[in-house]
Amino acid sequence: MSDGFEPEPIKQSERLWLAQQRRGAARRTALMIGALALISIFLAWLWVAKGPGGGKPATTTTTAEQRALADGQQALADWGRFGVTNDLRTLKDSFWANGPQYKLLASEAEKHPKPIGPPAYTVTMTGVQVINARADERVLRGKVSFTRPGEVPQAYNWDVWMRRDDASGGRWRLWTVRETPPR
Repeated sequence: MSDGFEPEPIKQSERLWLAQQRRGAARRTALMIGALALISIFLAWLWVAKGPGGGKPATTTTTAEQRALADGQQALADWGRFGVTNDLRTLKDSFWANGPQYKLLASEAEKHPKPIGPPAYTVTMTGVQVINARADERVLRGKVSFTRPGEVPQAYNWDVWMRRDDASGGRWRLWTVRETPPR
């Protein structure tokens, strides 16, 4: 069965042109694959040689000031929880039990034994400056705010005195707070 359409035979010049086009396409594909392989190898080498941090050594150490600041913020958060529970155990990990501030809070807890209940106060310290008072003492100077839903926020300019507790792995505990003039 013939539909009357017979393809014309391909001329030799057309065959050469088609073969040349195929070889060129194959060459470009091979070059592209080779280039991608080289780029992948180079990137893998960079990753292994320099690491994900760009060659900078990973630092997991914190300075005494950073640790004192973090522990001070935790002590203030514990104070916010204590403010609604009157439970001195809330302060045991972040305050010195023989420190002036702990003793003051303990006497206040005795005067007001009935806790007010949740939610806890949110205590934040802003504009913090860490002052190196001694090797084992840091002062966190800044504005401390106590906020709680339904209450007027309270703000104080304080020096929060932190002392290092070597017996607890170098944790800093709150010793006392002192009012400072507004900045």
